[in-house]
Amino acid sequence: MFSSRIRWGLDENALWRELEAKRSAGETIWDLTASNPTRVGISYPDAEILASLAVPEALVYTPDPKGIESAREAVSGYYAGHDIDVSKDALVLTASTSEAYGFLFKLLCDPGERVLVPRPSYPLFDFLASLEGVMAVPYTLTFDGAWQIDFDELHALGRDARALVAVHPNNPTGSYHSDADRERLLDLAEAHSLALIVDEVFLDYPFAGTPRSFADADRGLVFVLSGLSKLAGLPQMKLAWIAVAGALEKRREALARLEHIADTYLSVGTAVQLAAPRLLQLAPDLRRAIRSRTASNLEMLSRAARAVPAISVLPVDGGWYQPVRLPAITSSEAWALDILRQASVYLHPGLFFGFSQEAHVVVSLLTEPAVLEEGLARLLCIVADRVGSPRG
Repeated sequence: MFSSRIRWGLDENALWRELEAKRSAGETIWDLTASNPTRVGISYPDAEILASLAVPEALVYTPDPKGIESAREAVSGYYAGHDIDVSKDALVLTASTSEAYGFLFKLLCDPGERVLVPRPSYPLFDFLASLEGVMAVPYTLTFDGAWQIDFDELHALGRDARALVAVHPNNPTGSYHSDADRERLLDLAEAHSLALIVDEVFLDYPFAGTPRSFADADRGLVFVLSGLSKLAGLPQMKLAWIAVAGALEKRREALARLEHIADTYLSVGTAVQLAAPRLLQLAPDLRRAIRSRTASNLEMLSRAARAVPAISVLPVDGGWYQPVRLPAITSSEAWALDILRQASVYLHPGLFFGFSQEAHVVVSLLTEPAVLEEGLARLLCIVADRVGSPRG
């Protein structure tokens, strides 16, 4: 009766069952996975955000398949702030980056074809690909003190694929693509006639330096994704975009086809499009507040982990997630479940993100500082007791 696209398991896993049982019992949970910036005590300019939505024009429906012009001009201005000329006509607005992936998989793939996605990375790729009837095939990011693409593997996989997804910076490894890797990715995409899809939702959250966007690529066919969810810390506004870059003729054909796809859905709300210019003006202050939180939490986490030598905090360049390597005496899932059961601390196991080596867990650097401090103290006690490690 049901489509085979929905082929993943629908049963709750043991970690989620334990979490729900503790919540039902009224226990305090020290949640170190918080990814919603609107729920972690960050101050927002509430009145200005609400005023941006309360405009008379929102009462009239005048849809544009690519998005209302004033909103696309505002997004173009965001890229101008990165010293990149992205025309408003090279932009297609979507309700989310997840929807943007759906549009692009429709654009680029016939049913059963393959898209290459990094691993470890964003756990929804398999689901998004399945819903479009295409296959998400992982390529490996290896860690040798820094995260690296296995380009030999990627070349082999690229011969049978339609698109290559890169996440810049990666979620959750926090690794940006260097300028050298950027050129190798563009070369590889051209060599195998692959479209390059670059997810840049965390681009503006570096811990040092100014990373370069792929939106100025002038060869091949490149789609850059971003949106208000991370860029402005406003996931509830449901506004994202696709910036189309690369060779001129390829861009033109892609945009014409994307416009047809977008016209079929017309999914982006009028009010948020009209609010976009003001929301993007407010975004730099919100990003500064979030970066202050993530930087101070990263320092707290690094300082805490030094107390237990068996724990390693992997280096991150940006974003708001932090991989932590625990002793590989059991799986990441088993660690996360034991820590939740014994200490009421909720962590994402590395398997959730596709880590191939044990035993990684992932901490959100957005977490409220008091919650993070208590959660880390409890986590460190569990690990130290389990491995007999001295506390520093």
